[in-house]
Amino acid sequence: MLNRLFSRKKTVVRRSPKVLETAPAVDPPICPNCNIRPVAAKPTAGEFFDFCSKGCATNVKKGNLNSLCEYCKQRPKFKDGTRVHPYCGRRCARSAAADSANLPPNPPNLADSLSVLSQTVASSLFCQDPDCVLPAFMDTNGTQSNYCVLHKKQVSFLPTSVQMNDQSVSRFREQGCISCRAAPSTDKSVLCQPCHDDALSRAPALVRVPEDHKNYKGVQKQFTQTWRHKTTCPEVKAVYKIVVSEASMTQYQQYLDSVEVAGNYVAMGKSRGNENRRWHGTKRKCRLGDSGNETFCADAECALCNIIRTSFDLKFFKAATGWGRFGRGIYTSSTSSKSNDYSKNLGVSSDWKALLLNKVVVGNGKKLTQDDTTLTEPPPGYNSVLAEVVPGGALNYDELVVYNNEAVRPSYLVMYKSP
Repeated sequence: MLNRLFSRKKTVVRRSPKVLETAPAVDPPICPNCNIRPVAAKPTAGEFFDFCSKGCATNVKKGNLNSLCEYCKQRPKFKDGTRVHPYCGRRCARSAAADSANLPPNPPNLADSLSVLSQTVASSLFCQDPDCVLPAFMDTNGTQSNYCVLHKKQVSFLPTSVQMNDQSVSRFREQGCISCRAAPSTDKSVLCQPCHDDALSRAPALVRVPEDHKNYKGVQKQFTQTWRHKTTCPEVKAVYKIVVSEASMTQYQQYLDSVEVAGNYVAMGKSRGNENRRWHGTKRKCRLGDSGNETFCADAECALCNIIRTSFDLKFFKAATGWGRFGRGIYTSSTSSKSNDYSKNLGVSSDWKALLLNKVVVGNGKKLTQDDTTLTEPPPGYNSVLAEVVPGGALNYDELVVYNNEAVRPSYLVMYKSP
């Protein structure tokens, strides 16, 4: 009996695991500020913060609700001091407007624009002009116009022949790319990036500056205000932006940087490297610049074409005058009428003359008032010579002389009526 009791097998009772009841998963709501990302989750299950990040929370705290661009949703909206715009900049504004009409943001020309527009007529409101079948224009704020782009005449990609009455568009054209007139210029150029790249691929190249552009007005003003001779200042007929090769500009930039490091001119409130714009007159044996002519000649004696093509070179010292008041250097002046004395048309019948407006690295300039024809470099500790006009001095008008090829680059070609 006992053996039977002790030999009995133990019965193992298997208990099923206890099932824990959990709250159903809750999807976090979208951040009310950026309207892109979900709000951040708190450590406690099912609880969330009000915003997706500290950035959005800070914006709301400062009263900047929905502060991100409505198109890219990455950068803050642009503020012009009076109101907050819906987009971060012109690029997103144009892209948003283009998307609303199914158009590319920068159509290359009017024909392409009309071709694309004709494909969207069926899904857009029509222009109310009785003879027009194009869709109505929608601005960057999403406001639908009663007329198409042709009859409204307010879009930046229309050709220059179309007169624009909208003040903001006119201001954009005055400050934007001088070539396509349809995109903003880059920080370091008067061209937009695509036009700059195109001009650089053709460098050296000339790009004519439109007369209504701020750079044309700035160059024209400098020409007029620095005409100090008693003769009547002639009329500016054309201004061209000079695009030099990337290698040439890199050499100039490296020299400018070295002068800035040595002199720290920005800290003095001056431009980097104490860079200034100065005039230079030279010989022209072709019609470059006349009536839109942007083709360089192959004449080795045409100093104008050669300077634009390869910049200034000290090896041509004395080629124009046979001597140098301040030695072997490259001479420029702040006085346009003085440089006009050296501008010559040789074997060319033209009513126009040419001047170069150049970027010059002045650095630490040594002021001189009397001739020193023995100089082949600036005095020790200096980067250039500033020849100034003083009573009893040798000059009637100022001169700036540099002794390094990399210290100067042609920047603008200015054509004017021969006085």
